[in-house]
Amino acid sequence: MAYDEKEHGMFTYYLLKKLQDSKGNVTYKELGDYICDQVQLQSVIINNKKQMPQINLGGGIDEGWGNWQFVK
Repeated sequence: MAYDEKEHGMFTYYLLKKLQDSKGNVTYKELGDYICDQVQLQSVIINNKKQMPQINLGGGIDEGWGNWQFVK
């Protein structure tokens, strides 16, 4: 859904916000949890509609993906 005030989609806004605030020092799990929580909450508040982002892993990804970092 759109986040008109921020001129982004809701998902994109919170993805970029967390990356900027953390300067990239965030794990994939932390990022995914933040996006899911914020988008679910803010979409109802701002757009009056539910939006439920999900994390989908491709084949061959082990359970350690959540600890991967953007910046080391």
